Amino acid sequence: MKFFVLRHGKSPSAAEAGVRHDAERPLGEQGREDVRAASREILAKGGAPALILHSPLRRAVQTAAEAAGILKPAGGVRAFEPLANQMTGEALFDHLLRECGDQEFLAVGHQPQLGEMIAYVTGQVVELRPGGLVALSTDDKGKAVLLWSKNP
Repeated sequence: MKFFVLRHGKSPSAAEAGVRHDAERPLGEQGREDVRAASREILAKGGAPALILHSPLRRAVQTAAEAAGILKPAGGVRAFEPLANQMTGEALFDHLLRECGDQEFLAVGHQPQLGEMIAYVTGQVVELRPGGLVALSTDDKGKAVLLWSKNP
């Protein structure tokens, strides 16, 4: 199964955004542009996620909405609490596999959780900047192979 991991796009600090909590930070305009470019890259490389799962934090919600505008996933877009950057990458991978089965999907979340998950499943450390994208394919051993990655 192929799946994609997208770090939320660039966002201002809580102080710059005028919000009280990190969870309320919005996606910045550059972040929106980077996410749209990442989504177009998925399509250009033959990807077709049927579902987009995202962290409940505002910048990830907005990142998922930008991606959905381009990818138009048949299964829709929804919040997925395990992507809230509160559990290990290994646990996140298990939750994603149970939730998505063998359908192609896009997971939108945060560092360090996404990087930890990628390192766990591939054995590789991959740079994942805001708006960065990684394409993976699961193998028959419960791990994954890195297909490609792209950072803004």
